[in-house]
Amino acid sequence: MLILQNFIINKSLNLYKVLITFILIAPVGLSGQIEKQVRDDSPGLFKNHRIYHMPPKPLFRGRSHNLDFITDIPDDSVLSANFFFKTNKMNYSQEFSLEGRHGLYRFIYNPELYPGTHLEYYLILKTATEIHGAPINDIGELTPVNKLLIDPIEYFKQKKRLNQ
Repeated sequence: MLILQNFIINKSLNLYKVLITFILIAPVGLSGQIEKQVRDDSPGLFKNHRIYHMPPKPLFRGRSHNLDFITDIPDDSVLSANFFFKTNKMNYSQEFSLEGRHGLYRFIYNPELYPGTHLEYYLILKTATEIHGAPINDIGELTPVNKLLIDPIEYFKQKKRLNQ
């Protein structure tokens, strides 16, 4: 009987040691993984962006669209904000100077002035010490947005078919 009690006590102590070890070591391992992700130097992560842009979805053919860029760079620090834009019917990109207001830089796409079926655009902000662009890819290179302008009638017909 005494041997059985000692065996149970030893098993219980071993179980407690395993649990305590797991409780102490598991958070260290997890925090190491989280820290690696937080300290990732990839320029494609949002923590390294100074200009944020989300293309409107969907972009309809024949309708005006606001192409907005948001930045946390103070307006008085921006020396120039240049928006480069072209459609598939243009040979070259056109450059537009944009005025910022509280960190918002907006270009209004007008399909009557710039006809086409595809848009390609990007923004460059210049400060006294740096140049920032948007959008950038995961390796930090400027990658223009390239979007198809879709027919709104066909879009809503397809959406109706999918919802039924």
